[in-house]
Amino acid sequence: MIKMAIDMMGSDLGPKALAEGVKAFLKNHNDIELHLYGDETILSKLFSEENVYIHNTTQIVPMEVGSLEFLRLKESSMYCALSDTAKNDYDAVVSAGSTGGFLTGATLIIKNIEGVRRAGFCAPFLTMIEGKQVAILDIGASNHNSAEDLHCFAKLGSIYANSVWKLDRPGVYILNNGTEEGKGPQEIKDAYALMKADESLNFKGNVEAREVMSGNCDVVVCQGFPGNIYLKASEGMAKNMSTLLSKAFHHSILTKLSYLLVRKQIKHMKEIMNYKKIGGAITLGLNKVVVKAHGNSDGYSFEHALILAYNMCEANIVEKIKEEFR
Repeated sequence: MIKMAIDMMGSDLGPKALAEGVKAFLKNHNDIELHLYGDETILSKLFSEENVYIHNTTQIVPMEVGSLEFLRLKESSMYCALSDTAKNDYDAVVSAGSTGGFLTGATLIIKNIEGVRRAGFCAPFLTMIEGKQVAILDIGASNHNSAEDLHCFAKLGSIYANSVWKLDRPGVYILNNGTEEGKGPQEIKDAYALMKADESLNFKGNVEAREVMSGNCDVVVCQGFPGNIYLKASEGMAKNMSTLLSKAFHHSILTKLSYLLVRKQIKHMKEIMNYKKIGGAITLGLNKVVVKAHGNSDGYSFEHALILAYNMCEANIVEKIKEEFR
């Protein structure tokens, strides 16, 4: 049975929205034991399932929190969920709270797998090909990464794509400003050489940002600073395109009528690129499965964050990373 700890507090929409996702998840997963952390007076009214255990906490980690401040919040739902995951036989921990606090806590409390130089904060992205995803890491756990860090990220991403997505020899790329070998700053060039020499990787070379979500890449490696910029630029572009499309079809009676002809295709397009189906980001290379759900998660999005964690547990990814890095 898979056991998961869930931080129910600290998200933008609050515990009731997350509870909807938990209940939807439970409908399709009965081989699960959930440990919910948060205000018992709220959670006890929302859950009565036999495989759900509520742990009362008295503090909430704010969205903007520093490392030292987080470590002082030992009675918070996030800290307790992470701490119990590390101490007990839980398989995974999920939170929609502060990204900074969660990454700090996961790194300090759950800790890296032995041999993993640096855990990678990874975002599975949707692509132009329906049902196809690409793993991008790192997306902001640290601003600067060495060539050795990037090589580590490549191995972690490759194991993830192979274990969870069942891809045989997933293609690994480095995000760069050109596809030619020798492009980019020195640490990127050095990382290129390390990955090229690593026979365990199916290394394909450099990829430009405009091709990342084409569907041709399986794993894309980058430093945390440009990775986070890419993440936010992609989100902004998707939001802007959606707004412009809506304005175009609401421009006049004629455009409104034309929308009726293509609404099925538009709906299908939105479904392909619906980021809520991903659920969130993952930290690869830690001793437990760690999933960071979107801060503004609604029930649908949080359900998929739990599905993401569940799939990683089923794939036994932590043990596979341990074996590779042993």
